[in-house]
Amino acid sequence: MNALFPALLGPRWNALPPSVRALHGSDAIVRAHGRADVGGDGNLFATGLRRALRMPLPARDTALEVEINREGERETWRRRFAGRLFASCLRRSPRWPDAFEERIGPMRFAFALEASASELRWVPREVRLLVLRLPVRWFAGVRASCSERDRRYRFDIDVQMPLIGRLVAYSGWLEVIGAD
Repeated sequence: MNALFPALLGPRWNALPPSVRALHGSDAIVRAHGRADVGGDGNLFATGLRRALRMPLPARDTALEVEINREGERETWRRRFAGRLFASCLRRSPRWPDAFEERIGPMRFAFALEASASELRWVPREVRLLVLRLPVRWFAGVRASCSERDRRYRFDIDVQMPLIGRLVAYSGWLEVIGAD
């Protein structure tokens, strides 16, 4: 299997819940839909950075559509929160053999994966703004996980940073509606 997460997790992949494997494991284009609650602090810094990175805007119980396009171990994620596009690209990290990088605009985050029978968690390893490496301790407030409840893929993302506060937080559910 060439999908990024199974390649990184190896045998630990098989212990994950079925809905998590369905979203992260296909070699095809995956489409899913669901609902999300989106939050974030309203201060000037958080609002400005959220808009600059085209992150989702705060909203309750908003429609969410996700498309994941895989080419080998590279993935392009297109998320539409109430029609507003938030995209990122994932690939195996060239610096951390057990991690992947997610690029959001000029930012690159390296995450290791921790897997259990109930959830998958992203653990920050490195953060870069263009070529500048930022202290990873600034991102200790980044929490990202997925799990399964009621046979649905559940996600919980919370990005908090010093001096900025809660940049964005979104949680909710998805159902895979197709894979090409």
